Amino acid sequence: MNQEELIRFGTGRQLTEIDYLSELLSYQSLFEEIHSVTNLIHQVQQAVLAINAGLLPEQLPVLKVTDAMIADVQRFVLNKYPKQSNKGNILWAKLAEALENVDFLVRHLRDALIEYFSMYGFVSTPFVKDLSDYIAGEPVLELMAGHGYLSAGLRACQPEQTIIATDNQAWRDQPDVNLRQPVTTVYKMSALSALKKYGDGVAVILMSWAPDTSADDLRVLQLIREQYSDKKFIVIGEKSGATNSKAFWSEAKLKPLLNTYHQSFDLIDERVFEVE
Repeated sequence: MNQEELIRFGTGRQLTEIDYLSELLSYQSLFEEIHSVTNLIHQVQQAVLAINAGLLPEQLPVLKVTDAMIADVQRFVLNKYPKQSNKGNILWAKLAEALENVDFLVRHLRDALIEYFSMYGFVSTPFVKDLSDYIAGEPVLELMAGHGYLSAGLRACQPEQTIIATDNQAWRDQPDVNLRQPVTTVYKMSALSALKKYGDGVAVILMSWAPDTSADDLRVLQLIREQYSDKKFIVIGEKSGATNSKAFWSEAKLKPLLNTYHQSFDLIDERVFEVE
């Protein structure tokens, strides 16, 4: 997928220096002849650069240094020093340490996306296109939209579609929080207030990465069942994990949905569900 095919959500931050990326790229020359490792670094680089430029990135694979990559590095060392074991051991020790650092950095990409771009759930171009096709132009209400990446992507796909993004912006009261503005229009209101105000006028309700520190998600589910049972309710999160309350996951009846282009790249197994 070339850059012209990526969804533009806005201008991006246009940062000239991203420490996380600089550290990761510092290992690129060390592994320049080991394509499996440089490809891993390149995929992360392209994702970060895309978001920084205001584009939703491509979907990412699971980000980690694999056994196959380790074998590639070992093969490289053996081929370079087939009869000089001392030099081979020194090079292997250097590359092995660097490989551990690369593994740590790529596994912590989500932390970097949160720090630099306030993107908690990973929003990729293929997933948003898939979701937009599934919604098929129906009016949408997004609850707990955060900085609005998902709604911004959907708006870019269908500029004439009604897409209402809302969030209570409680994250602004957290210590050391990133206070950058949302990337698209997000109305400040609680999920329940938004549902009561806009619920009758939409066909689809989205809720992505609801916090696990509140039972508001359960109250949303209960209100949808009571008054808006004819709406599609789509939830993105990690079941019984990093998102949503335990009570919500216990009560929700889940139907996996649209996970061809929404597969987690790290230990947080975020997925898409239609909830009854």
